[in-house]
Amino acid sequence: MDGDAGAQAEKLYTEAVHETPPNRNKLDRLVDLLCDHPRLLYDSFFAKAHEAAGIAVDIWHGTGDMMSDDNLLILTPPALWGWTVMEETVCHAPPQELRETRYPQLAQQFLELAEQTLAHPDTTPGPVVRRTIQALTRFWPEIINACISLKTQSPAWRQLYEAMLQRADSLMQLSEQSDDPALQMHLAKFLETEATIFTAIPQPGGSSRSTLSLDQLPDSHAYISKAALATRGERARQQLLRLLPSSDHMRLCNTSFITATINSIVYLMNLRPQFCDQLLERLINWYVVTNSSEQTMTHLQSVVIGKTLSIALLQLYTRRYMGAYSEVLERALDALNGPEWVRWQEQQARERERRQRQQARQRSQARRQAPDEDPHSTRWVPAPEDGQDELAYQPAPGADAELGAIATLPSSEAAGQKRTAHADDDDDEEKQMMLLEESAKRVKLGEEEKMKKKSAASEEERRQTAVDTDQEMEAEMQVALQSELPFELPSMDEMTTDARQEHVVEAIRRVVSGSERVRKFIEHKRVLHSVDTVSGPRLQTLANGLSTNSKVLEDSMVMLVRLVTNCYIVFFEASRTGGSPAHMGASSQWNKMHECVEGVLQSIIDAPRTQYGLAMIMLYELWMSIVVTDPELARTPEKSDSEYTVLALYLRWCERIFDAIVACSMEAASQQVEKAASAAETADGAAVVPQQQPEHDELLLEFIKDVPYLPLALLSKVEACLKSPSTAALGFVTLERAIEQRPPIFSAGLDILLTYSAHPDRATRVGCIRAVKKHYPNGASAQRISKMASSSFKMGVERATKQSAEMEQKVAAILNQVDDVSMTDDVPMTDEAVEMRKTEAVEKKKADAFALRKQGEQAIEAGLVVHMELLLALSTKNMDLLSVVFDAYKDAPLTVQISIRRIITPLVKSMVNAPAKIIPVLTQFPVGAETLAQRMIFLLCSDATRVPARELVQGVLGMCDERNLDGNFMVFLVNGMDREEALKRLPSIVGILDGSDGPRMLVRESFARLTTSSLNRPSVLSPTQLLMGLHDEAVVATGQKAVEAVGVYEAMAKPDGTRVFSTPVFDTALKLLAEQEHVSPLMLQTADAYYRRRGGPAGTVIKLLQKLIERKVWEMDDGMVEVFVQSFRTMLPGTLAL
Repeated sequence: MDGDAGAQAEKLYTEAVHETPPNRNKLDRLVDLLCDHPRLLYDSFFAKAHEAAGIAVDIWHGTGDMMSDDNLLILTPPALWGWTVMEETVCHAPPQELRETRYPQLAQQFLELAEQTLAHPDTTPGPVVRRTIQALTRFWPEIINACISLKTQSPAWRQLYEAMLQRADSLMQLSEQSDDPALQMHLAKFLETEATIFTAIPQPGGSSRSTLSLDQLPDSHAYISKAALATRGERARQQLLRLLPSSDHMRLCNTSFITATINSIVYLMNLRPQFCDQLLERLINWYVVTNSSEQTMTHLQSVVIGKTLSIALLQLYTRRYMGAYSEVLERALDALNGPEWVRWQEQQARERERRQRQQARQRSQARRQAPDEDPHSTRWVPAPEDGQDELAYQPAPGADAELGAIATLPSSEAAGQKRTAHADDDDDEEKQMMLLEESAKRVKLGEEEKMKKKSAASEEERRQTAVDTDQEMEAEMQVALQSELPFELPSMDEMTTDARQEHVVEAIRRVVSGSERVRKFIEHKRVLHSVDTVSGPRLQTLANGLSTNSKVLEDSMVMLVRLVTNCYIVFFEASRTGGSPAHMGASSQWNKMHECVEGVLQSIIDAPRTQYGLAMIMLYELWMSIVVTDPELARTPEKSDSEYTVLALYLRWCERIFDAIVACSMEAASQQVEKAASAAETADGAAVVPQQQPEHDELLLEFIKDVPYLPLALLSKVEACLKSPSTAALGFVTLERAIEQRPPIFSAGLDILLTYSAHPDRATRVGCIRAVKKHYPNGASAQRISKMASSSFKMGVERATKQSAEMEQKVAAILNQVDDVSMTDDVPMTDEAVEMRKTEAVEKKKADAFALRKQGEQAIEAGLVVHMELLLALSTKNMDLLSVVFDAYKDAPLTVQISIRRIITPLVKSMVNAPAKIIPVLTQFPVGAETLAQRMIFLLCSDATRVPARELVQGVLGMCDERNLDGNFMVFLVNGMDREEALKRLPSIVGILDGSDGPRMLVRESFARLTTSSLNRPSVLSPTQLLMGLHDEAVVATGQKAVEAVGVYEAMAKPDGTRVFSTPVFDTALKLLAEQEHVSPLMLQTADAYYRRRGGPAGTVIKLLQKLIERKVWEMDDGMVEVFVQSFRTMLPGTLAL
């Protein structure tokens, strides 16, 4: 059988790898076949899998000879297949005969390849790295379990354990340094595994999902330390919590990674409940901080993460062994208030009610079946006849009332007996409820049967009745049409002038009369409302039989407005027909129309939220009349200047209703903020629980969307919301959605958002910036947005420059003021006292000047932030905007430049993983902005453990060559160069030394980066190579700077305190330098300084002198001879013959 399977496996493998690209489906089928026949894994397929993954790793790390994108694409599927096969091989128990021989060798090869893959995760495809981490995570418990269970103390298994321990340390270090969310998801699973298996189970029945724990490890194992593993478990728990991103970087994080980390933490609490208090408290506190406002977590993130957390905690809450932590879990679930938690509570309530009814029914049946119970105590029900269904049995007609009355009595009373003295009231009620339910079921079944029979019998009758009714109505309609003349409204063109005038007067009269009635109706309604407020609501029946809660008032208001619009239409038609223009100025009588509907308008303004629907109906009625009377005016409503036209009436109504809605929405938003603040104060001292993000009032947004025509001037009234921090969210959220859903107001709304993007309140400013950023840079207004952002930034720089000049004047005035300290209360002082007073006065002036300068710098930076945040936010989508920052920076005073460098820091740091966006702007900085460019380069390379991106290194080096820039631009890039580039740029870096401390620190940092290895690659230069590079001709040509550079290098120390410039480095470098064709005097100066200052070995220096004598040092240049003579006199080597 295995022979056939082996042949089939070989065929699948050959077919899969010979396709281009390799066939993933066949490789997956091959994995399934190998899992069914594991013996094949140990024969030949492990070697094939190891070879497929190993070749790919060599090529990706640059050690192969097939470096091309096509080959990388082709090799990825086999590499993933290889890791899957190796994982299946080492993560299953091997056959007994291979346990001590073949299996340890395969596992060792597996771990070695994992080390090679993880050594350069940045140059290895992400799926392969993640597959490697997944395999190691699965292998870690297997190797621990095997080392515990095996009786033999084989050195092979000990080597496997120690190798895996090193891989685990690498994964822990990678979790602390990596910024890749997809990679961190798999690292979170690894941390979860370590935190689980290296922890004891709290009680035997605490969890059955994990078979391996620290309890199974003996206290004294040959090579496994129980205490060390416990420490690893604690470290893994802490690191797992640290994976949750902070609120400062929430917008840059991956939601899938966050939810995966939450699931890992909750799963750990499930397996190890003893850590529930610790983990749950920190998890909930993290969610509170990140969900506190929209600036740290988007709405979609809040929904997804909240739902994930709610479901995970609910599953944890339902575990039996979590009873000790149920209270804190309930508080968290109540605060999250997820739909799953609500449904679960409702289900539990229904289940409790069902159990209570079942228990009551069982108690009642037990009493009826008791042997001492009277057999006549139960109600007699006639049995059904033979062949008749019991459920279909119906009592005789006329017995329904009697049965219903009997069903409401206890069984003993229904039988004509007295209640016993010891009867339980609760039991009687339960029995009565049970009988009522049974009776109701029988009645319901009977009604259903009757309805079925009746519906079947009368279906045909209903159809016939409908046909007859249609025929009768049609006949009546024909008779009416033949006997009565049709109603026709006379046209204005057919009326005389007097008739048209009379028609208009009659229309006005109807409006005035109707308005009087509506006014009385409104007053009556207000009186009733005031009475209801005191004594409670009640109905008031009118003369027509309707009540005041039947929308009669609203209907009458609508009819009045329609009368008004009809009056305008009639007047317009009459004016058009008569040939005279419609006059509606201040001298006309049309002001009555506005007065007639004033009460209706006031009624809406008093309650804009409840009367919103009525307001929309009336505004649409008014607008339709405008369209009917003057369509051209409806298309250009801004051109009307008449005071009493229907358009003027509409605009007045629209403005006043809009004002009322703005005030109502602001009041609701303020109350919501106050309520949240009050709840926070009430919870003082209690456990912190997450709060739901408040939903913004949509009344204002609905009005903006629904109104038929919105004057653009009204939109500025939303600024009232933005001026107050408590209602700012209402303002910018409404504008953000309004300009998207109503395009005609886009330009006006965008102007408001742009204006308040420089508001002093940060929450308001950030909200407006977020809304503006959605329409940049692809929108039609991108140029206007860029111009506004640039103008705001330049304005901020101008103000900051003016503030800086004023601050410097005040500081100079303080320092230059003259104090007369020679007299004290008109009494002359001694010279010594005068000098002391002068010193104190000078120190006081310095302190006052320092405090004033610090206060001024803080004010300057705060003002710049307000005007600069919009530009920086837009720069994430269009890096060309940073050229505006460079242009303003070069002419700004030093204080303003320092503030700009601090403010721009978060933006530049966010570009660390994608520096290609910022390189084109960075390399084109103007003259005078060198310090800003150097600051940006430093921020992109601030993490010395990360290798700078290659495109950044090449871009900056090309800029330095093209513009002839000094080494200040290269200091922090050296660990991203190759060896040849580093040695070539070393003279430029050394050239920045000038004897001061600042350049010394930069050069020291550069040397440290060159000689320090990182997680992803070895060091660029070894200490010996760096020392030799400092003695290169180009470096020596810098003169005294080269000597200073050697001194800086000689004083460097490693993190453990040992010297980088050690004796082996000194000996090796001098030997190699002495062999070079050209020997510089700096070599002897270095040797002499090392001997004198560090007490270095004299033998090495003497050998160097001997070497120079052999090379006839007297024939070299004068500088070399002079240095040689000085060194010779210092050493006084008696064994050398010169």
